[in-house]
Amino acid sequence: MKKKLIIWGVVLLTVINLASLATRAYHRWGDDERRDREGRREARMSITERLGLTEAQAEQVRQMRTELGDQLTPYRDGYREKRNQLYDLLMAPDADRGEVGRVKAQMDSLQAEREAIVFDYIVAHKEVLTPEQQTMFFTMIKERFRSGYRRR
Repeated sequence: MKKKLIIWGVVLLTVINLASLATRAYHRWGDDERRDREGRREARMSITERLGLTEAQAEQVRQMRTELGDQLTPYRDGYREKRNQLYDLLMAPDADRGEVGRVKAQMDSLQAEREAIVFDYIVAHKEVLTPEQQTMFFTMIKERFRSGYRRR
């Protein structure tokens, strides 16, 4: 009796595991493939295509984007430098907590300044876009915030 119970238990566990593996395989290679293709196509679309910008609007947005990149470059470089400095401090055998805190505060300050510039960039789109385009644009921004800027 005990032997039959063990055999049935092993068979049951095997069936459950096979069903679980089949479900995972379906979601990994089956249905998700279609959604991934649509997502990749949409991700490749430029903001001009997504919002249906006129040529004048597209040029203004390109110029704004270029200016944003120019404004953010010093912050990126400064943040990278502070991150390396923090790493060196943390790796030191006698790490000074005060110095680590000071560098971390500088990093936080750089990040806050950078976010303010990006926020101004986002708000500046209101002057370029129509109300319908603004709705689409801010919906795109909201989706980016919701997903945590995850990229594949």
